[in-house]
Amino acid sequence: MSASDSKSKKSIRGYLRDAFSRSSSHLPTPSTSSPRPITRTLFSSGVDVPKVTTTVTNVVWSGLRSSLQALNEASGGFPRLSVVAGILLECFEGIEAAARNREDYEDLAKELATLSDTLRECTKGPTPPPMTKCISSVTSEIQHQVDQIKIKGNQGAGGRFMMAKENEEDVIRRFRRVRSLFQQLQANLSMSAWSIVNEHLVNTRLEALKPVKEATYDSDMSATVNRRKCTEGTRKQVLSGLDNWLCDEETPPVYWMNGMAGTGKTTIAYTFSERLEHREWLAASFFCTRTSADCRAVTRIIPTIAYQLARYSVPFQSALYDILGKEPDAGSKNVAKQFERLLRDPLMKVKDAIPNSIVVVVDALDECEDHSGVEKILDMLFRYGKGLPIRFFVTSRPEPDIYNRMMLDVKSRAALHLHDIETSLVQADIELFLNEELSFMSPTPSQIQQLAQRSGSLFIYAATLVRYIRFGKRFVNPHQRLQSVLSLTPESTKKHAEIDALYTAILQSALEEAQMEENEAEDVKLVLRTVLFAQVPISVDTIAALAGLDDPQRVQFALQPLRSVLHQSEDTKLVSTLHASFPDFMLSSDRSKSFFCDIVAHSQLLAERSFAVMKEQLRFNICGLESSFVPDDKVDDIQDRIKQNISPTLAYACRYWANHLALAPMSGKLVAIVDEFIRDRLLFWMEVLSLRREAAIGVEALLKTKQWLNQAGSTSPELVVLVEDASNFITGFAGSPGSRSTPHIYVSSLPFCPRSSTVYKNYWERTTGLQAQPTSL
Repeated sequence: MSASDSKSKKSIRGYLRDAFSRSSSHLPTPSTSSPRPITRTLFSSGVDVPKVTTTVTNVVWSGLRSSLQALNEASGGFPRLSVVAGILLECFEGIEAAARNREDYEDLAKELATLSDTLRECTKGPTPPPMTKCISSVTSEIQHQVDQIKIKGNQGAGGRFMMAKENEEDVIRRFRRVRSLFQQLQANLSMSAWSIVNEHLVNTRLEALKPVKEATYDSDMSATVNRRKCTEGTRKQVLSGLDNWLCDEETPPVYWMNGMAGTGKTTIAYTFSERLEHREWLAASFFCTRTSADCRAVTRIIPTIAYQLARYSVPFQSALYDILGKEPDAGSKNVAKQFERLLRDPLMKVKDAIPNSIVVVVDALDECEDHSGVEKILDMLFRYGKGLPIRFFVTSRPEPDIYNRMMLDVKSRAALHLHDIETSLVQADIELFLNEELSFMSPTPSQIQQLAQRSGSLFIYAATLVRYIRFGKRFVNPHQRLQSVLSLTPESTKKHAEIDALYTAILQSALEEAQMEENEAEDVKLVLRTVLFAQVPISVDTIAALAGLDDPQRVQFALQPLRSVLHQSEDTKLVSTLHASFPDFMLSSDRSKSFFCDIVAHSQLLAERSFAVMKEQLRFNICGLESSFVPDDKVDDIQDRIKQNISPTLAYACRYWANHLALAPMSGKLVAIVDEFIRDRLLFWMEVLSLRREAAIGVEALLKTKQWLNQAGSTSPELVVLVEDASNFITGFAGSPGSRSTPHIYVSSLPFCPRSSTVYKNYWERTTGLQAQPTSL
């Protein structure tokens, strides 16, 4: 451990000790004195209660009044604290009277006075501590509690604060809550100075967790996949139930909302997240989606949540920082160890400094690829959730593995099955949605009602038909489209009959129009399949390259009739499927029939086209780096160079070619393409991955290639050796210090490669000239 780390570690412990010792030093202690003498008198509550005549007691409460007056006058940096102190002073006589019969009468006043003095010290000075979301949340809760105390009483004669006897218990409960909140606030404010001093070291350790920043509910990815909040006035019952769960401390810490595809889970989760953030109770969010490799990786969920929690709460940040100092690779452990090291352990260390109303939202767990990893996360939630100071809101389809795990712990979680909500309530919400979205064409109440009935419990049906009616190709009459939807007759009464009928009608309209030329229809099919099987949302240029279309304009025209089922972000211009229910439909031959998409057949085309893109665009020293002595991230204009020289299409091909290859059938053509790639472009491909900080993906890609060769029974043993040696080479580079500087592929990794390796044999002679000029690379 370095001297700076040691010093930082000591300072963390010091701040934590100071933060909690001030309040703990005033905890109630058993009294050994004789009972206090009492007399009877009339107090401001209007009833006879015992009066304590002990002089010490009067001094203690007088001290609290003085401390609150000082806090009221000195909290310029935190105006809410000044307001809070002022309200407590207004209610002071009533609170004191209500507290007199309590055993902790003196201790309540003494401890709150000490905390008030400490908070005054924390907030004074020319520059107040930074207002983190956690600090803001705590101060908001303090404000709420004192407002409620004030509501329980009123101003009597002479301006005295009067309180009814029946309200006293509630006021004292809230007064004790204020004391606890003052402790939380003190801990957070005390740590703020530590956070500022150690900002650079903290950021370095947190970023090493490799959080998926596009997984937050409101990231730019939300626009790419067309995520949105509920239409105003809809889903009131569901959202009210979530509020009740949130505000009732007796409810389970995990809330599972499940529903079949298209019932509106993500929209509700988005709305709930937005409401939580408005109240400063959103600790973290992770929205899983099939359209992003990182957002469907279950191993990235816990590190991302820990990262966001550290940004929310400084005490948690300090505890996590300490753990990452001891275990810097904690974010790369299995899911169970991630949960224990990155969430449970730091949360338990600072449990008393965390607001008890904050929530972590995880949406669409079923869209993660690793189902066993999902089950492990649920195991951890149920094992440790009860003792943690945070709550978890989780949504998913009721897939068997998730459903069965959830049903094992019915007492440890609350649950809502969206598809079980009374149909009339859902359809009323759908009618509100349809009236708003179709207001431009003034449909009749009868038409809206018919559309809602067809939607059943599926919001996605309503959303899809709105897009079909509004976003027709060329100059389609929306009224005619509305009539065509109303005249649809499902072929069966099966679970998916209505949505299947709608998807079928949309595809028939897109592909079977009389005026469409045969080559135009083929373009539409190619574009549709390419977007369906793309690993992430992709640009029009990338679609053109992967589909083998020579002009991006052909893609733009092909997209027009597909806008009911495909979405193009207005911000990023990336294209993706509108909803997970559409790929489900297209990949089921029973449901999509003649429109069925064969993933195996199209994966071969996508693999071949990915290799073609790399053959065309990869080249030596692609970003023109001048020296191996300068790490990539220290090159001043490195991001500009990457943007200029590595197109989004090349970046996609380099990252995902192996995913498409793994699904493709074995063929002599593909084997020859892979062989040529390993022999001629391996190092150029590594350059792109290294520059984009994705070297580890290269290791995974070659592992998938080995599995493809073995499972398909490859008759090319030489290629198996080539891939094995390439895998060893990139693994060595990715794990070496030289990986920080891309030129070290040539000047360090290759010279030290075993002479027996086919990588050395294939590339050494081609790069010997580079070794004679070490200062150039």
